[in-house]
Amino acid sequence: MRLPRASLPSVPLRSLLLTALLGAGAARAGGTPTPATPATPPPAAPAGTQALASSSARETPPNVGFSTDENYEAHSPATLGNGWSDAHNLRHASTSTGGVGLLRVSGADLGRPGVLRFSAMGEFFSSGDFPVQGADNTRTAGTFAIGYVPLEFLDVSLSYTASTNTNTRSTPTLIQALGDVTLGARATKQWLPGLWAGADVRVMSFSGVGDKAVAFGFSPRAVATFDARALGPRLPLRAHANVGLMLDNTGSLVSAERLNTSEEYALGINRYSRLTVGLGLEAPLPVATPFLEYGLTSPLGVPGGQLVAPDGTLVPVGGVAPQTLGLGLRVTAVQNVTFTAAAELGLTRQVGRGVQPVPPFNLLLGASFNVDPSLQATGGTRIVERVVREPAGTRIPATPQTGQVSGVVVDAKTRQPISGVFVAMVDSTLPPVASAPGDGRFLTYALPSGPVKLSVQKEGYLPLEKELMLEAGETATVELALVPEVKPALLSLAVTSKRKSVPATLAFLGGPETKQVAFSESDAASHSLRLPAGRYTVEVTAPGFLAQTRAVQVADGTSLELAFNLEPEPKQWQVKRENDKLELTQPVHFADGKATLLPDSYPVLSQLVDLVVRTGIKRLRIEGHTDNQGDANANLALSKERARAVADYLIHAGLEPSRLETEGFGDTRPIAPNLTPKGRELNRRMEFLILER
Repeated sequence: MRLPRASLPSVPLRSLLLTALLGAGAARAGGTPTPATPATPPPAAPAGTQALASSSARETPPNVGFSTDENYEAHSPATLGNGWSDAHNLRHASTSTGGVGLLRVSGADLGRPGVLRFSAMGEFFSSGDFPVQGADNTRTAGTFAIGYVPLEFLDVSLSYTASTNTNTRSTPTLIQALGDVTLGARATKQWLPGLWAGADVRVMSFSGVGDKAVAFGFSPRAVATFDARALGPRLPLRAHANVGLMLDNTGSLVSAERLNTSEEYALGINRYSRLTVGLGLEAPLPVATPFLEYGLTSPLGVPGGQLVAPDGTLVPVGGVAPQTLGLGLRVTAVQNVTFTAAAELGLTRQVGRGVQPVPPFNLLLGASFNVDPSLQATGGTRIVERVVREPAGTRIPATPQTGQVSGVVVDAKTRQPISGVFVAMVDSTLPPVASAPGDGRFLTYALPSGPVKLSVQKEGYLPLEKELMLEAGETATVELALVPEVKPALLSLAVTSKRKSVPATLAFLGGPETKQVAFSESDAASHSLRLPAGRYTVEVTAPGFLAQTRAVQVADGTSLELAFNLEPEPKQWQVKRENDKLELTQPVHFADGKATLLPDSYPVLSQLVDLVVRTGIKRLRIEGHTDNQGDANANLALSKERARAVADYLIHAGLEPSRLETEGFGDTRPIAPNLTPKGRELNRRMEFLILER
């Protein structure tokens, strides 16, 4: 419960140091347990290290390490001696109230399951003119927490907090808050390489004041973590984000009329629900991990959006909303033990009644200890003592146990490099690496020697897996050629005549695949077709109707509607095939002296298309002729233009341009004397010669 005292019994700084020492003592008392299976990959063996039973201990004679078998790896290995961008610099440690994260900001990457985390955190701040002018305030606090990850997606935590606050404007001057408890649970999932997200729920109990026994709080949050090392191993940055609500009834412990601002701060009284936002950035480096945090707590449901300041004036909620900036360092040089030192700077200077003021600064010092209880229960831990003695002038060479893979990702078809491709190591907890912009090259983390399997996935390409043998101390090179994924196009088919469905045969020719569809209204399966990308010539034939043809370009993964409106066969045909020619019983008509087709020629040309399709004519030459009236050069040009006009009509009707060629001869090839109107009419003609069947 929250207890007032008349005077401060001890120096505040002594309480801070006692809290920190208690955390370190708990770590020492627990020993250095060893996990049954590793949560994070083992660091590469540094130069000058000689392994014994694959222990992670360093070469410092004499040396004592912990091992369960020959494949022992620490779940929270020491980072002393690691490289700048070594993946094993990452340490999953506790927040100030338990659960994986930074100081106040929680993380969504929970680390390996089965790890139990103990932590202790002490806080201290002393300042004048806080939270009101003329008030001297000193606060110390200690939090003890325990967190456990029973499953790879679940983190549960429990914490206990006690604090003392001395303020010259409060009555009494010393107020203690004992027994604040927080129970938390967090469920997350890795959605993309390097990206974790999920939800976090915390339930809190606050010690009572006077006859008020206890108050409760509830805080749901969304949490996310992004590891930038998924984009490249040389980018050791991780970002965290939390957004949620904080609901509590601490305001019911004491009425607002009975407390001043200093007393509300000392008792931790909040009279409004809050929107909470937390952002964090950390850089896992050798020996230590520096981190940066930003926190915002915005009161909700404030009438009129204004609060009463201690001097009675009104202040906007936005100016009172607590904002903090945290700077910290997490020391990870020791296996399984993490030391944390941080300073929180208050960014909000205005104070409003009912909202917790923000101290100008707050110093924090703590320690946490990671242990795998499942290993302790088996009694499988044994101590391996290693003593390495080197004769004078002699150095025992290290035996490297790891190697790396260097490679390039290219398009199998174009041979061009592909950037931004995630290359994952199968059966490894290491994050994937991404191929670099421009050259598509990548370099993996240090991997255990032996067989290695790489897995590559990229949108628009088929998945690829490649196995190789990795020699200890060497860098293997590999080319990963991705085959473009061919997504078939979906064609919707329709064949009608005068708005009625017509049974027909559709032949798709010339593309990667040759297909034939028997279309009918009653067969729904014939109304659609999947085809690989390519250019097709579609030929449609139906009994009693003129055949049609059309060139169709099909792209990967697209949808295309393909509809044909057929014309009935004529009662009397005006086109027939004679040897290597197509004979027309009705001439093709043009406007006088021009190359403009007249509409009465359309039916005969449609019959010509039908004959070309049904008889499979591959190439056709269209020749134009005139009579001898007028200038010979003009007649030659006109004959060429009219042949081109007929070809354009046939192309518009669906014939491929490659199947047609044109020529004009003017009046040089008459088939009748030009002495009579009838003879001149016969000489004004179009001829169609079959060049290839």
